[in-house]
Amino acid sequence: MYEISFRFSKIGFLSLLFFWLSLGFKCYSQDRLLDSLKDELELSSGLKKADILIELARANYFSNTQESLRYIDLALTMSTNLNDRFRIVKSSRLRAQILRKLERLEESIKVFEEIYIAEKDNLGKNKEVDRELMTVLNGLGNTYALLANYDKALEFHFQALILKEKEDDLSEISISLNNIGFVYFKLKDYEKALEYLLRSLNAKSKINDSFDLDRLYINIGMCNIHLNNFTEALNYISEGFKICGANCSNEIVIEGEFGLGVANFNLKEFDKARVHFMNSYARAKTNDSKRWEAENLVYLARLDLIASRYEEAKRFLTEGESISSALKYNQLVLDHYKEFANLYRVTKDFENAAYYQSKYITLKDSLIGEELVKNIAKTQTQFEERENIKTIAQKDEALARQRMLNLAIGTIAFLAALLVFVLYHSNKVRRRVNARLSVTNTKLAEANATIEAQNKQLQSYNDKLEAEVKKATADLLVANTSLEKVNRELDNFIYKTSHDIRGPLASLKGMCNVALMDVKDQLALGYLQKLDETATKLNRILTRLLIINQINSAAIHPEPLDMDKVVDDIILLESKKGLPQGFQFKREIQRNMIFRSDDALIRIILENLIDNAIKFHNDSDRVVPFAHIKIFTEGPHMHIHVIDNGVGIALENPDKIFQMFTRASEKSGTGGLGLYLIKQAVSRLGGDVGLQLTSDGFTEFYATLPLEIPKELTESSQGQEAVKTKASA
Repeated sequence: MYEISFRFSKIGFLSLLFFWLSLGFKCYSQDRLLDSLKDELELSSGLKKADILIELARANYFSNTQESLRYIDLALTMSTNLNDRFRIVKSSRLRAQILRKLERLEESIKVFEEIYIAEKDNLGKNKEVDRELMTVLNGLGNTYALLANYDKALEFHFQALILKEKEDDLSEISISLNNIGFVYFKLKDYEKALEYLLRSLNAKSKINDSFDLDRLYINIGMCNIHLNNFTEALNYISEGFKICGANCSNEIVIEGEFGLGVANFNLKEFDKARVHFMNSYARAKTNDSKRWEAENLVYLARLDLIASRYEEAKRFLTEGESISSALKYNQLVLDHYKEFANLYRVTKDFENAAYYQSKYITLKDSLIGEELVKNIAKTQTQFEERENIKTIAQKDEALARQRMLNLAIGTIAFLAALLVFVLYHSNKVRRRVNARLSVTNTKLAEANATIEAQNKQLQSYNDKLEAEVKKATADLLVANTSLEKVNRELDNFIYKTSHDIRGPLASLKGMCNVALMDVKDQLALGYLQKLDETATKLNRILTRLLIINQINSAAIHPEPLDMDKVVDDIILLESKKGLPQGFQFKREIQRNMIFRSDDALIRIILENLIDNAIKFHNDSDRVVPFAHIKIFTEGPHMHIHVIDNGVGIALENPDKIFQMFTRASEKSGTGGLGLYLIKQAVSRLGGDVGLQLTSDGFTEFYATLPLEIPKELTESSQGQEAVKTKASA
C-alpha cells in the first residue's frame, strides 16, 4: 500500500476545517431528519405510514444502506396489503436500487423485471406510475450494463428514452441519453458514447438542469480520454469537480479521481496517475464501493507492471479479480484476466500467461459475440427508424416528393460530370508532366554521351559542355519540383473535391431514403432505388479516394502493434456491417511478435484484404465461405496472408488487379480501388503485395512488410507532411 502525504497552508487548513464543519452540520441535519421521520412513523397509519417508511428508506440510502433495505421492505409489505398500485411500484423500484447499491446485481434485476412485467401493460393509465416505470427501465439498463449484458442494457434504455420523449421531459431525457452513452462507452464505441453524452449535456443546458451534471462532465471527460483528447478530458473532469465544489459526493470524488488517474496514465504522468488512483481507491474502500475498488486496482496493477514491481501488481490483480468475480462484474473480470496474462508474459511464466489468455478469450467471446452485435444493431436500427418516421411525418408529402426527385436527378448529373472531369484532368496533368520529364531526361543523356565521346579531342569546349550539363540538370530539378507541386495540388484537389461532394451526396442519400418511404409509384420507386444504389457506390469511391490521399500524404508514425487486437477490431467491424450466411474466420497469428509499424496503414491493408475475401465469397449453398488469416514473422519481415474460397481471380496478369480502377469481378462496389489501396499502403511501408493460388485452388493474397519501417521512409513521410502543412498555411 502506498502512503500519500499532504501539506496544508493556512488557507488550506481553514478550507479543511470548513469542510469538516460543513460535514458535521450535514450529519447533524441528517440525524434530525431521521428522528423527525421516526417520530411521525409512530403516530401514523395506512398510506401515510407507507410514505414515511419510503422516506426513511431514502434518507438512509447513502449512510446506512442495510437499514434502508429494512425500511423499504416494510413499506413494500404495507403497500401490498393496502393494494396501492403506485406505492407498490415505487417501493419495488427503490428496493431494486438499494440491492444494486449493495452490489447484489442479480437480485436487483429480478425485482426490476418483476415489477416491469407486472405493470408494462398498464402504461398510459397513470402518469405517476408511468414515471416510476421509466425509472425502472433506467435501473434495468444500468444494472444489465454492470453485468456486461450490453444488448439488454441498450434495449431498456432506448425504451425509456422513447417514453420520456413522449412526455417531452428534457430532464429525464438527458438521464436516458447519459445512460445510453455509458453503454456505448462500455462497448468501447467512444465516438458514439460521446455523441449521446453531449446530447445529454445539451438537453440539460436548455433547461438549466444541474442534476448529476458533475457526473455527466466526468463521463464526457472519460470518453475524451479514450479518444486521445487528454487536454479536453482534464478540462471536463475539472469542470465536474467545480460544479459540486466542497459538496461533492463520495461517488463523484471516486469517479472524478479515477478519471484524472486514467488521463494522466495515458499522458504517461505515472506518478500523478498513481496519486489519483490511490485517492479514488481509498475513498471507494471507505464508501464500500467494490466496483470502483476493482476499477482502481486494475490501473494500479498496470502502473506496477510498468515499474517492474511484479509482486505488487500481482497482489492488486488478485484482490481486484476476487472482488469483480464475486460480484459478477464481467467486464472488470475480463480486464483482470488480460492484465494477469500480461504480468505472467513479462515474468516469463508462460503456462500461467496462456491460462489467463485462454480465460480472457473465452469470457470475451461470451460477452461480445456475434449475437450481441446483432442485437445491438437491431435495437439501434429500430430506434433510428422511429426517429426517421417521426421526421418524415412532419413534412408536406407532395411538395417534398417533387423537390427531392428533381434535386436527386440534378445532383446525380452534377456529381457524375464532376467525377469525370476530376479523373480526366488528373490523367491529362500526369501525362503532360511525364512527357516534359522524359524530354528533359533525353537531353541530359545526350549531353553526357557527347562529353564522354569527345572529351580528349574537345578539351577546349569542356567549360561550354559543363555549362550545358548544369543547365540540363537545372531543367530536370525544375521539372521534378513542378511534378511534386502538381502532384500535391492534385492530391489536395481530390481531397477537397471529395469532401465537397460528400455533403451533397449525404443529402442525396437522405432524400432518397425519405422518398423511398413516401413514394408509392412502383416505377418511381425503381428509379429512386437505382439513384440510391448509385449514390452509395459513389460514396464508397469517394471514401476510397480520401483513403488514397491519406495514404499518400499522411506522416508515418511507427509504434508497437498488437496484431491480435487489430484483427479483432476489423472482424468486429465487418460483423457490424453484416457477414454472408455461415461465413467463418480462421486465424493463425504468431504470438509475442515484436512488430513496429504505422497503425492506420496496417489497418487499411488488413481491412481491405479481409473485406475483399468477404465481398467475393462463394454464395453456393454447398460451400461454407471462409477467410483464413495468417500472420507470422520470418527473418526481418512480417507476412500477412488472407486465403479465401471465394469466386477466385484469373492470374493471367496478377499485377494488373492492383492498379487503380481495375475490377476483379462485377461484385466490386468501389470501382476497383480496394486492391489499389492495399498496394499503395504496402508500398508506403516499404513492403510488397501479391496474389497466388493455394494447392487447394483457393485465392491467397499476401503482403510482406519489414518488422521495422526503414528510417528513410519515416523521414520522407514527415517531410511530406511538413510541406503539405506549409502549403495549406
